[in-house]
Amino acid sequence: MSTAVAAPAIPAPPAGRMAIQASYASLGFACVGLVLLAIGVFYHQVNFGIVTPWFAQVSTLLGDVFLSLAIFLHIDHLSYRIGRTAVVLFLIALALPFLFRIPRLFNPSLELHTSWANVATAAYGTAFIALGLGMASIAIHKEKQIERGLVQVADVGATDPADVTVHASFFSLISASIGMILYAIGLFQVIGNPTGTREGWILEVLGMTLLSIGIISHVEHLGRHIGNGAVVFAILGAILNAVANLPFAISHSTTTTKSWQVMSGYGTGAAWLCFGIAVGLVILRKRSIEAESAKS
Repeated sequence: MSTAVAAPAIPAPPAGRMAIQASYASLGFACVGLVLLAIGVFYHQVNFGIVTPWFAQVSTLLGDVFLSLAIFLHIDHLSYRIGRTAVVLFLIALALPFLFRIPRLFNPSLELHTSWANVATAAYGTAFIALGLGMASIAIHKEKQIERGLVQVADVGATDPADVTVHASFFSLISASIGMILYAIGLFQVIGNPTGTREGWILEVLGMTLLSIGIISHVEHLGRHIGNGAVVFAILGAILNAVANLPFAISHSTTTTKSWQVMSGYGTGAAWLCFGIAVGLVILRKRSIEAESAKS
């Protein structure tokens, strides 16, 4: 007669510190992907010209690949936590820029073709629409949990089902959703008009501002979960994204000034770098929590 062997107990995280479910591989890919995007943007500004430098294109392309891998490696947990629809929309948002960067990698002169530039811009705008719809989908996922009276949702391999509830408030999720969609509408203003419109730039700044508000409104829970340092850099990244295009929103004439264009690019690159640092700090926090759990 065989005796069932109980599975070894997984140490609980220290009091006041929530376990981070994402694997090191997933977080690592996300961190590297964001840093590669930053490097690509920075390199483009240092070598600013009519056509994006080949190295910058490779760096941003690899950044998209690494971010996609980060989601794929964490897809089961994310699907249970925020809903499969949101995960699919986020993957679409990453795939669209990636698909249009590949041909440009082999033929950089495509940027000079108006038709290609318009289609690529439309793809980037659609990617932000997908991000906005993804955030809205998370809000719907949370509403369904509440309607069904589900306080907790079971997670694959989780020792505490409460870890997979949607903790973000509806205000936070909707702010981020509207922000992404407004940013997309602003991008669409560039189609057929390389310098865009002042209204479009205002929408882009407003969109990133709403994203910042969404993160700030959720700062208390995020601080407990991923650490205050990561939250600070995430907020700083969102703010830098908003400020990067602020000169164009204030005066449309700055869109034709090289110095302002380069400065805007540096702002965007700094934003990606801040997001990468934020994920790096999450990795350090995960190691800290697991080390403390092992000692207790």
